[in-house]
Amino acid sequence: MAVASDPVSSLRERRHRETKQLLVEVAFDLFVEEGFANVSMEEVAQAAGVSRSTMYRRFPTKEAVVLEVPRRWLAAFDDAFGALPPDASLRDAVNGTTLAVAAHIDRHQDVVRTAYEILGRSPSLQQSGLATTAWLRRIVEVFERFSAADAEASLVSAGAYLGAIDAMMLHWAATGGTSSVTDSTTRLLSRLEPILPPDRTR
Repeated sequence: MAVASDPVSSLRERRHRETKQLLVEVAFDLFVEEGFANVSMEEVAQAAGVSRSTMYRRFPTKEAVVLEVPRRWLAAFDDAFGALPPDASLRDAVNGTTLAVAAHIDRHQDVVRTAYEILGRSPSLQQSGLATTAWLRRIVEVFERFSAADAEASLVSAGAYLGAIDAMMLHWAATGGTSSVTDSTTRLLSRLEPILPPDRTR
């Protein structure tokens, strides 16, 4: 028998997500207007109409506010990866996860564009980057699960994909950040398809 969800917990979680979203939006407005280095966490909290403690419970640092954007991309990737059938082809697995992230970015272009703008102005944040080991680990897992490649080949293939996607997104941001990321990703995946290793089942 299914266990009913706790309505109080569900409401609390929804409010938590809404507060985080509000803080990100308010913080980004301030970062763009005043400069990332010139805005304090307290100023973000005040502008958002929340307490200092509420701000710090959601985000321990300003960097964490900006990096919330790529963390949401990871969540979109994880959702798509979890929905893949066990017998999916490697091509479908790679395309499905990658295009899910592209679609998420297209739905939130304003905030993604602002994140890149802030990163471009902030050397300390550039070192954190949007292409992290978390991304590499996830892409490697796709290759390991759905291809016949060994560990080294999976890592090399994943690195090639990650580097190409990162370059594509930097170009997207540098050219205004208004074009379709899904269309660009579709073209990129087509170009990269020749380097895909054989499927696990072949």
